[in-house]
Amino acid sequence: MQRVGPQSCLVISNALTALGYGFYFLGTNLITIGFAAFMVMLGDRLYGAAWPTTVARVATDDELARWFSFVNFLKTTCLGIGSIASTTLLALAGIKGLGVALGLNVVSSMVSAGFVLRARIPKTPRPSQTEQRSTPGRALRDRRFMSLVVSQTLLSAAWLIPTVALPLLLVEGLHQSPFWPTVVVAVRYGVIALLQVPLAERISSWSRSRILLNAIALAGIAIATTATISSAPHSAQGGVAVLVGALLATAELVSKPTASVAAVRLAPRGDEGPYMAVFQLTGTVAYAVGPAVIGFGMGNPSLLWLGLGCCVAASAAAHVLGRPHRPQRNPATPTTERSTS
Repeated sequence: MQRVGPQSCLVISNALTALGYGFYFLGTNLITIGFAAFMVMLGDRLYGAAWPTTVARVATDDELARWFSFVNFLKTTCLGIGSIASTTLLALAGIKGLGVALGLNVVSSMVSAGFVLRARIPKTPRPSQTEQRSTPGRALRDRRFMSLVVSQTLLSAAWLIPTVALPLLLVEGLHQSPFWPTVVVAVRYGVIALLQVPLAERISSWSRSRILLNAIALAGIAIATTATISSAPHSAQGGVAVLVGALLATAELVSKPTASVAAVRLAPRGDEGPYMAVFQLTGTVAYAVGPAVIGFGMGNPSLLWLGLGCCVAASAAAHVLGRPHRPQRNPATPTTERSTS
């Protein structure tokens, strides 16, 4: 990121992704399949660090929230379309249909790289030789930034509920039709696609701290609702799960863009790479360890929901501890200045 810039990193990430998907066609053993998966994930992580920095180059400070919301809308919509398309191809053509999906992924990654190459991304002057360059170590020592990272990493455990926890609970634990997990995921994508942009406009006057705290509270309500699914009547369990999916989708669609804006604002301007490299861990740590934890916790769902609830509570605590302290004011000296965080 620091050597070649975010635009070049986006091109490289798309090339790595296309290469990885292409290697899946050669996946005849664990080594080749592992290499293909590694290349795809490597491209994905490079993208996770590069795209927020690229948006920061294009948008003004006042436009950042709108841009991040729009990008999140596009990503979620395309993920939903891709999920539906790949499932349809699998149903119609079996394994060959999945081969078509892989081929389309290769093509779309290369087309994306072409669009990025054609884009005109303004270059921000790099820090001078006398200024200290940003490093991952500096990011890790930044208390406010790391509070944001820890808070969002803990909160991301809740995003696994619709896609990992609820399918296991509904089908394996409660013997519901496999239809319900599909509805939950469809509702999740639908809510984000439909509400991302208008809701972002509606809360644009709120402080980032207020938005993030409300998202955390909404995630907590969703987890508490999840804990009631098993005790609900069998005919109502699917509907309660859909409600949980909608609540978590709403929390996610306001939390992710807002947290990205906060991370960019806390990073050194023009030298955001290491900060964004650390920040992208918020979207990967839970996805790396979460499925195994949830699978193990399904033996005792009540304990699992309690653990996820504790993660969300700890997320709120980390967020509050990371907020800047307001200086005490002399009551006799009124001021119109308002603190925003």
